[in-house]
Amino acid sequence: MKLDRSTIDRFLPPRMLRALQRLPLYSRRVVMGSTTGSHRSPMKGFSNEFADHRAYVRGDDLKHLDWKVFSRTERYYIKQYEESTNLSAQIILDASGSMNYPRRPRADQITKYQYACHLAAGLAYVLTRQQDPVGLIVFNHDLVAQLPPMRSMTHLRRVLTTIDDIQPDERTDTPKALHTVAAKLKRRGLLILISDLLDDPDQIKKALARFRIRGHDAIVIQVLHEDELNFPFERTVTFKDLETQQRMTVQGAQIAAAYNQQLTAFLDQHKQACFEHHFDYVLTSTATPPDTLLTSLLTRRSN
Repeated sequence: MKLDRSTIDRFLPPRMLRALQRLPLYSRRVVMGSTTGSHRSPMKGFSNEFADHRAYVRGDDLKHLDWKVFSRTERYYIKQYEESTNLSAQIILDASGSMNYPRRPRADQITKYQYACHLAAGLAYVLTRQQDPVGLIVFNHDLVAQLPPMRSMTHLRRVLTTIDDIQPDERTDTPKALHTVAAKLKRRGLLILISDLLDDPDQIKKALARFRIRGHDAIVIQVLHEDELNFPFERTVTFKDLETQQRMTVQGAQIAAAYNQQLTAFLDQHKQACFEHHFDYVLTSTATPPDTLLTSLLTRRSN
């Protein structure tokens, strides 16, 4: 599918581009990337000491080609140096059925998935702009789509095309998806999970622990609709589970207090899990402009 201008403007409107133009995204931990850049490397030695080779990618600076290796193998390889390997990031995006709330948004609303796509697009843009490779993994009960980390504008367009083509559906299994991702990633990097996290907090905590053990940095962004956060229902209302299709009719005013109490405990579990693993946790409502949320997040991480 060819990405048209309207898709770019929808995910990366001028207001968002202006807000993110000069904001960086750094890792708070030592990571290992695959291209030259400005993030700390776990490799030891002096700042210009040779560390490793990687295959040449179109657009790389030719001054880093290793001609001796080329003379032996007739293949192009780039020299990498300590303290000059890049941050490699993976955006992990939830596309389960619950992310499709509300099913019929008002003109001034968007679904949780659409909101999450705006965040994913903005973060991918920032990483691409600072020449860091960014990958994309979309999941529901399994992995739906995967794009390996790359750092070109063509790849950014591919990311936008992928998230635009996906319609959130089916049941979620966030812990399973995270365990699968952890097993696939061979290099340490920055993982950005964008999800409503409507799953078992204990199992998600165990999955996040695998990221921590493997040396990854992570940002967990929990996206909820304002209805889920504020529970504005007072009269008799029927709720339909977007993943199981089960229905439940309740008297809103009678359960509001219990709902808010359980919601607070549920959110606290996710927040505490991220705190224990030294990961950033951000709770946001779809009523918060995406550029406002991203500006706050990036500013806080750069201080």
